[in-house]
Parts: sequence; structure tokens; C-alpha cells
Amino acid sequence: MSFPRRRNPAQDRLGRGPLGALPASARRALALCFVLAFLSALALVAQAWSLASVVTGHGLLVVLVGSVIARALLNWATQVVAARAAAGAKEELRAQVLDTSLARGPEWISAQGPASLTVLVTKGLDALDAYFTVYLPALVTAAVVPISVGAAILFVDWPAAIVIAVTVPLVPLFAILIGKHTATKVAESADATARLSAHLLEMVRALPVLTAFRRAATQAEAVRRVSERHRRATMTTLRTAFASSLALELIATLSVAVVAVIIGVRLVSGDMTLLVGLFVLILAPECYFPLRAAGAAHHASEDGIEAIRRVHSLSGSVPSSLQFSSDVVATVSDLRVARRDGFAPDGVSFALRPGEIVRLSQPSGGGKSTTIAALLGFVPVSSGSVVVGASDLPAWRRIVAWVPQRPAFAGVTVMEELRLAVSDRNVPPTEEEMRSVAAMAAASHLLDRTIIKLSTGERQRIALARAFLRVKRGARILLLDEPTAHLDAATASHVMRSVYDLANDGVAVLLATHREVKLTEESVPVAAVPTSVSDESGKAARVRITRRELLGALIGALALASGVALTAVSAWLIARAAEQPPILTLTVAIVGVRTFGLARAGLRYLERLVTHDAAFRRAAELRVSLWQRLVSLGPARTVGLARGEGLQRLVDDVDTVRDLTPRVLVPPIIAAVVCTVAIGVQAVLSPTAGLVLAGAVVLGGIGAPLLARFLERRATTALAEGRRGVAAGVLTLLEAAPELLVFGAAQAKRATLARIDADLARRTRRQAFGAGAATAVITLATGLAATYGATTGNPVLALVPLALAEVLSLLPPALQHRDALKTAYARVQSIPAPPQTKPVESTAASHPKQPRDAPTQAR
Repeated sequence: MSFPRRRNPAQDRLGRGPLGALPASARRALALCFVLAFLSALALVAQAWSLASVVTGHGLLVVLVGSVIARALLNWATQVVAARAAAGAKEELRAQVLDTSLARGPEWISAQGPASLTVLVTKGLDALDAYFTVYLPALVTAAVVPISVGAAILFVDWPAAIVIAVTVPLVPLFAILIGKHTATKVAESADATARLSAHLLEMVRALPVLTAFRRAATQAEAVRRVSERHRRATMTTLRTAFASSLALELIATLSVAVVAVIIGVRLVSGDMTLLVGLFVLILAPECYFPLRAAGAAHHASEDGIEAIRRVHSLSGSVPSSLQFSSDVVATVSDLRVARRDGFAPDGVSFALRPGEIVRLSQPSGGGKSTTIAALLGFVPVSSGSVVVGASDLPAWRRIVAWVPQRPAFAGVTVMEELRLAVSDRNVPPTEEEMRSVAAMAAASHLLDRTIIKLSTGERQRIALARAFLRVKRGARILLLDEPTAHLDAATASHVMRSVYDLANDGVAVLLATHREVKLTEESVPVAAVPTSVSDESGKAARVRITRRELLGALIGALALASGVALTAVSAWLIARAAEQPPILTLTVAIVGVRTFGLARAGLRYLERLVTHDAAFRRAAELRVSLWQRLVSLGPARTVGLARGEGLQRLVDDVDTVRDLTPRVLVPPIIAAVVCTVAIGVQAVLSPTAGLVLAGAVVLGGIGAPLLARFLERRATTALAEGRRGVAAGVLTLLEAAPELLVFGAAQAKRATLARIDADLARRTRRQAFGAGAATAVITLATGLAATYGATTGNPVLALVPLALAEVLSLLPPALQHRDALKTAYARVQSIPAPPQTKPVESTAASHPKQPRDAPTQAR
């Protein structure tokens, strides 16, 4: 996820260096990664020297095996440390944003946009995964390995070290030049990505209204247009980013090819021994690869650091404008609140007294809702005063009950929501109390329902019921903002009778409404209750690869096969050159080295473009199809979907399918092709070596993914579910923040979300352990296969297995994310059928006595 690059003084302070913005725990993990990188460099040098020694018949096999094992363990440890650091940093930064949001209050949350804040703390902070697990390890390795390996090469062969020293600086030089060129493109793509996520979130939330007015179906084309614009904008940026990776890969690959040719020429002339030549050839790529990897992963650093900067820019709190006194209930004097078009309200004054109802009757846009927000301490006052009868803000909110104009809910069920409404009381409500207040709001039949399945009118009744419950539990101020909106005449009459009864009992009521409600004797209609709702989200779904994705897989296979061929031809060139034949006999091999080097870089660039374009096209089609099926469910069902399932499916699940499809479907095809080619090469040269490599491929390509899956115990699928849960919890917390703050439930809800986030971090650490173990197995399997090849004395048989490590490393993540992809795809494809309903007999409302006091008017 990317964000616009907006600068402010806090960001400038954080932007002085990428490491300065990291949490302290992340910096400690980074220091540990430096130590591990240095030890890995020593193990790499030991493996290269012992491998070359065994090939030439001068080395100890036990040293080679020991260095292979050491590298495997160190690679595992590095991945575990990086992934754990990412999990801890995300948890810490997410907590900082949520705590800041609650401290600043609902007005600030509304200005920022709950959807935008949710995107920041979920998808935005998810960019730290790539930052920690890809960029930082690459950055540390780039800082340690080339220097260590270069020093080893300098020690045994200074001419080769000079060649490497001249060409290695080209990699960071071109990375800087290309990075400056792509900075503008990345910023433009950041805006497009942020707009898409926020736009889709708002569309899903507006789905019930669009459906009710028969405008939802026409929005399918809007979904297609925004998805297509996002695809084009992102692909434009990716072309530039992948072009930079292409340039870096060309420099690195051709430099290694040049080193291989120079080694061959020197071997022919007798200026170098085969032992030294093999040692340099094995280590030369390690001087370029870390720098190339760090340059290619630089965009991960940009997204991650930008997310951290955005988090740190959201700081501070909004002071309350309330004045406190023990002599009044509440008095508003000449209240003015600045709004975009002036003041709203503009000079309103009134006093709340026990047993009286004050009605705010300003025209639409006159500031009725803002007046109530000022009474709750949510908005700063421009002029005038708001004096309330309490010692402080928590004490004031404890005696307030509130029905907002657009109620939000944090509970899953109606009863849970009613319990949340009196969270600031020591004793939870009894079932009898809940049924009593539900009857007052004509909501008795809704108590056993879940919030997500309620219609707009039913949600309004629950908002009234929870306010009535707070009054029953000691609240003496009742603030009502359009309380009869979405209610039929009979229900509105029933509700207003309950309000008048509460006023007769001494409650001060502030009523903001345009609607005149007549007290009649009509029965209160009760909506039909759904008997069942089918949900097939857990049904197994098969994700089929598209033609574009298959084409990308085949191109990727050719790219990595070219890398294996480059290694094999380079090894053959050196082995043949050691025999000092005429230089012309090596011409074909020299041309082959250059050709395969160019082919690997060019095909890799093409494969990335094709695969990513296919993934974005799939996501666009899924969004349009899913929107059409959501609309077909009708208004009643879309109310719930707009606040939960639809939000997850249209945004989160589609993004999951888009991101995971290239990581799950493409790698097995690439690995199958490349490993078959490599085993074939080995078998032609030595049938036994071919069998050994086949065993290593089975161990690394099948055993390693299965080991990762076993160790993680389905942590990846649980992780995807956990992320959805955190995203839903964050959005609920931010949308329902006004109610939660008034009910005194904000901190309890925040603590619950913190526990969910901590559990998500634990799952992430378990997943990291599995991924690291798989990498260790692959390093061990290919290293042991190379060890056997070294015992034959043929450099080709020794080096080809090492080239397969990159290919096999694609498979463990593919298997780990397979269940998560299937689950997300099943949720996207399986929309519940419209619920079957059964009629429920209407019940007559009790008829309260006429209230003693008529409403008074505010000035």
C-alpha cells in the first residue's frame, strides 16, 4: 500500500534517515541482522573455498558440509528476526494511531475519514512486512556481504578484485539515478492507490442507500472505471520500477559474465589456478546480488517509511471546550462553531432543566447536530460557552444518554450492544432491563438478532433502546438527534411517548428534529424476522490460472532457466579453460555467457509486467462481478453487507486474491520447468548427479513447503483471517468512536482490539518460523547436492544445484498462502442467497399518558 508523499516538520525530522523513524525494538532487530549478515558472509566464503577445494581435489568434505549447514541456519535466523521485527513494529504503530484517534475525538476522526485511517493502520502498515522482510535484510546484506566477500577475493586474487571493485559501484550509482527518475511516478501511484481503497470503502458503506434508490446497479461501471484507472496508473509506475530493476540486473549479470570470461582467459594463459578461479566465480555474484536486491526492494522502503511518517504525523489531542459547574444541568449561551460556510450554530442559547424538553428547530444545516457535539465535548467552540453540571468530562458523559443522527454500533449482537451502552456502570444490565428498554423503543423482537442483519429503521430502534437503558441506569440528560428518522408514524409515536415519559420522570431532554410526531393509538408494526441466512464463504473454491498468468509463468521459467544456463556455461568455460586450449575453442561459451545473462534480465522484466498486469485485470473483474451480486441481494441484505461482509469482500478479499495469485499459481509452474531443465543437464553429465539433484529438488521443493506448513500450523490462513478481523475492528472502533466515548466503552473496546492485534502478531511470528525453516531446508538441500557434485571434480555439477536455490525459494510461500487465497476467493465467489422471511404478527404498543410538559423552544 502506498500513500501520498506529504511533508511537514515532523516528517522532515523523521525523514533525516530511514532508520530514525523506526521503533526502538525494530532498531534492535536491525542490529541483530547486521551480526547475522556478517556471520553469513563468513559462512559463504568458507563454503566457496571448500567447494572449490573439493572440486580440485584439495579440500575437506567435512568443512564444506559444515559451512552449508551454517549458512542454512543463519538464513533461517535472519528471516525469523526480520519477520518478528515487522510484527512488533506494526502492532506498536497501529496502537499509536488508534490511541491518537480516540484522544483527538470524533470530529478529528471524521475529518481524517474513518476509511482512510483504517487503510493507513491496516494496508498501510502492511507495507512494513516488505520493508522488514525484504528491504532491511537486503540493505544489511548489501552493507556487509560485498565488503566481506570482496576482501576475501582481494586476498586470493587481486586482479579479479580490481575488476569487481570497478564494476560494483555501478550498481548503487545507477540505482540512485534511476531512483530519482522514478520518484515522481511512485508519488502519483501512491495517490491512486489511496484513492481506490478509500473510494471502494465509501461505496460499500453507501450500498444500502444506492440500492434503495435503484442506483446501485449503475455503479458497477463506476467500479470498473476506478479499477481500470488504478490498474493503468499502477502499471505505469511498475514499468518504471521494473525498468530500474532491469537496469540493475543487467549490470550485475553482465558484470558476473565479464568476470567469468576474464577468469577463463586468465586460466588459458596460465595466470590463475582452477581453485582460485572457481573460488572467485562462486563469490563474484555475491558482490553484486545484495546491491541489486537492495535497489530492487527500494520501493518497499518508500512505502514502509511513508507509513511510519504518516503515523508520527498524527499526534496530539483536542482539548474540550466545555466548562464545568455544579449549579446547572447544562447551559448553552450564544454558541457559535466555525464551519466551512460560516458558523453553524450561529448564536444559539438554551438551558436544559430536569423534566423539560428543549427542541432545536433550526433549518437543515443550521448546526443542530453540531450543538449536540459541542455538548458532548467533541467539537471546539468558536465563541459563546457551554456549561455543564459535572466536575470533568468523564463525569459529564456518565450522566448523558445520546441518540446520534447516524448511529454506529460496536457490538455484534443487539444484547452485546446494549451491554456496551452501560459500560461505564459497574454492573451489566439484566435481561429484564434490556427487554424493558427494547419495549420502549418498539424493539422487543430484535433482541436476539445480530446488528449486521438489521435494517436502517431497526438500527434506529436499537440506538433508542440503548439510550433509554442509559437513562434507566442513571443518566439524567437525553440528547436526541432526529430520533424518529426511518421510523413509520406508529413507531415514531410510540418512541416519543417513551421520551415524554422519561421527561416526566425528571430527565432533561434535548430534541433536534424536523419531524412533527403526532401521538396516536396506532399499533406498532414489527418487521419480518429472517429464519435463516445461508453463507457459503467457507466452501472450497478452485482458483484457475488465466492465460495471461500462464504466459507470465512461462516467461518467468525461461528467465530463471537462463540463469541456470548462465551458471552451467560459466562453470564449463572455467573448467575447459583450465586445460589451456586455444582461445578460439571458448568463443561459443563466451557468447553463451553474455546471451544467457542478457536473456535472464530481459525475460525477468517481461515476466513481472505480464504477471502483475494479469493480477490487476483479475481484481478488476472480480470487483465488478462481486458488486453486481451484492446489488442483486436487495436493500434488506445489503444493509448488513455494507457494514461487514461486503466491505471485506469488495476490498480486502479482492486485494488478497490479487496479491496472492501471482505468489501461489505462478511459482509451481516456474519451478517445475526450471528444475526439470537443471536435472536434465545434471543427468546428461552424470546420471548419479542427476538423481542426487532430483532428490534435492524433492526435498527443497516439496519437503520444505510441507515443513513450513506443518510448523506454522495454518498460521497463514489464520493470519489472513486475523488481518480481516483487525481491519473490521479498527473500522468499527473509528466509526463508533462517538458512541463508545459517551458510553465509556472506548477503552474496553480498544483493549479488545489490542488483544486481537497481539494475537495477530503471535501468528505472524509463528509463520516467520515456518518460512525461515523452509529457507534453511532449501539452502541445505541445494548445498548438499552441490557438495556431491564437487566430489565428481566437475564444476558444472557443483554449481548448477546452487543456482536452483532461488527457484525453490518461491515454493514455500506459494503453499503457505494457498489456503488464504482459496478462502478469500471463496468469499468473493460465494454471496449468500437473500434470506427467507416469515411474517410476525403485529403487537399493540402500550399507550403512555400525555406528558405533563410540552417541549420548549430554543432561541
